[in-house]
Amino acid sequence: MQQSELDFIQSLRQSSHYIEQHRGKTCVLYLPGELMLENEPLLGLSKDITLLHSLGLKLVLAMGASPQIDQALQAHRLDWQTHRQCRITSIEMLPIFQQAIGEVRSRLEAVFCQSSGQQNKPVSLVSGNWVIAQPKGVIDGVDYQHTGQLRKINHSAIQACLQTEQIVLLTPLAYSLTGEVFNLNTLEQACEIAKLIHADKLMIFQPSALLDGLPPALNQTQLQQFNHEPNPTNPLLERLQSLSHGVKRIHLLDQSNPSSLLLELFTRDGSGTLIFSDRYHLIRQATIEDVGGILELISPLERSGVLVKRSRERLELEIHNFIVIERDQRILGCAALYADYPHAGELACLAVHSDYRGQELGEQLLNEIEQRAHRLQLEKLFLLTTHTHHWFIEHGFVLSNPEQLPPQKQQMYNYQRNSKVLIKPLLRS
Repeated sequence: MQQSELDFIQSLRQSSHYIEQHRGKTCVLYLPGELMLENEPLLGLSKDITLLHSLGLKLVLAMGASPQIDQALQAHRLDWQTHRQCRITSIEMLPIFQQAIGEVRSRLEAVFCQSSGQQNKPVSLVSGNWVIAQPKGVIDGVDYQHTGQLRKINHSAIQACLQTEQIVLLTPLAYSLTGEVFNLNTLEQACEIAKLIHADKLMIFQPSALLDGLPPALNQTQLQQFNHEPNPTNPLLERLQSLSHGVKRIHLLDQSNPSSLLLELFTRDGSGTLIFSDRYHLIRQATIEDVGGILELISPLERSGVLVKRSRERLELEIHNFIVIERDQRILGCAALYADYPHAGELACLAVHSDYRGQELGEQLLNEIEQRAHRLQLEKLFLLTTHTHHWFIEHGFVLSNPEQLPPQKQQMYNYQRNSKVLIKPLLRS
């Protein structure tokens, strides 16, 4: 069997869990107008979206058209103004908007027709007057005129389309109850729609420059910290923070690489930045089924001498002392608490997979061990280490000597290994 065939089989095996996990989930995708400028990337992206649809995802597409509108206004020699990074839409601009957006929509529908030709069942891309708009109004004394904002949506119509396996398409144009036409910021619209329909995922393509410096994953606390730092992404992050109670997972993707959509959804580490409000990493009690995963995790550390070697038999007997941190059914870290000493517990075998260091997983494991020690009314934690004593000192442990260990642990101390002893008093609550 050729290597390319082996790689394909391995990739399919790894993605099967995610395929099952995403089936039936509702996903809102924001597609900026830049993605519609070139034929090849657009066709590739439409094929990927068609694939998602065939795998059972319920999709809502929010289509942008800013560069196309810019070109149309320039062709008509019309200038425009912005306020707070939002275009002001005059009545004279509306026909140009309608024509430019209509052309982008037509192109998108055509390319989806082309990409779905390889499917047994053609994809239906449908749109309608599901979004009710209202004027954005006057802000800081500036009248936004026919620039609008979302007032409400027709939930039942959108859900009916999704239930009948159609892809919902939203454009920047929306209408008020008085019949007026408004231009809506499509990114704002995508965010609001995702919140209102309680989408499982919101996927946003953005310029790579705005994503530089963002980690692979952010929880809500970390997102708040980023919002207090000087960063050109801040306006976007501030908007996304308000969605934390409506959308569980938000994915930021590089618009210069449209194929990142599949990598983000069907690989463990993705390709962009994930902002999550649900529990992304699961910390739980280890079970006998985790022994293989723990051994795989700690074996490199045992070979390098960082950890003392444990046999499978010993690990199986002591598994009740272990906790693990898991993501997508993979063990990323582990730690053990041996509460076999008077008023003291031993922290042992704290390890995090090398690919996931720097994500504060070690801190999360340590916090969980300390909480368990508090529940057991232990007065202190101690540990032995040959390599990582600085990290533990940073987290409240004090460098000690073997004579300060519990008597039964002193008898087992290996002076040849010469491990450093660290002790941390636990505050009584």
